[in-house]
Amino acid sequence: MDMMVIIETMVKLLLLMALGFFLNKLGIFSRESNRMLSDLIVKVTTPLLIISSVCETGGEELNRLSILPVLGGAFILYLALIAAGELIARLPFFPKTERDATACMLVFSNNSFMGIPVLESLYGSSSIFYNSIINFPFFIFLFTYGVFRLSGGKQKFNLKSILTPGVISALVALVIFLTGVQLPEIIVDTCDMVGGVTSPLSMMVLGSTVAMYPLGKTLADWRSYIFSAFRLLALPALALLACRLLQIDSYYTGIVTISCAMPVASMVLMVAEQNGLDTSQVSRTTLVSTLLSVVTIPLFVALLSV
Repeated sequence: MDMMVIIETMVKLLLLMALGFFLNKLGIFSRESNRMLSDLIVKVTTPLLIISSVCETGGEELNRLSILPVLGGAFILYLALIAAGELIARLPFFPKTERDATACMLVFSNNSFMGIPVLESLYGSSSIFYNSIINFPFFIFLFTYGVFRLSGGKQKFNLKSILTPGVISALVALVIFLTGVQLPEIIVDTCDMVGGVTSPLSMMVLGSTVAMYPLGKTLADWRSYIFSAFRLLALPALALLACRLLQIDSYYTGIVTISCAMPVASMVLMVAEQNGLDTSQVSRTTLVSTLLSVVTIPLFVALLSV
């Protein structure tokens, strides 16, 4: 495993954040543009990214039904993360007013925007498909549990609120894989082109959002470092331990562990922006966890090699 490839990939993502930061300072990005772009990412580019990823997996070479246990394991993983997130968010380190955001930031990691390039550098292109399977419950819970939490309980569980673009696209992607339906190449290419802007655009919006708050205050926020210890060290360590105890294949163990070792998902910030939540703590914690992950992810890569 080439550590430099991983570090270079993460540095590129940090540079995209820096670009968004300076574009905000130059007046090109603003609070209003952040909200509009967040809406675009959540409702358009991310759903198309999900569909394009399943169309490019080469799933015809696999036993389609064999993916169902992996999908079931992914749902169990997220249920465990939600339980852990709810417990950790209630620790005295974290203010009660920030409990909703803290719980969501613990559950949802950046296993798509940052996870895909890192996993590909470690395990090859086939890992992208299995990462998309893990991301299926990610979007189900993000647009149900996550939206409910980040809206302060204002958005209740009902069919209309659950059937968001993210959930619908995840269901479409699963149907495409299980049935082997081949979409027209022009549709796949269009989805790929639009979905391809998700990662750079989301990191730029994150950087722009951070620019609206004092950088010194962001880096001096001690709660962000305590949070990062749970997000970047405790949760992936527990995932690795559970996989080893259950004697899960090392390939899948690596994908699950690296996925859990990612920093806070920038999608949490996007959804928080959509619901008018104060995103100062979310943006500070996301930035700090992303910076620290440059050190912690190679650490877990090394542990996986043992």
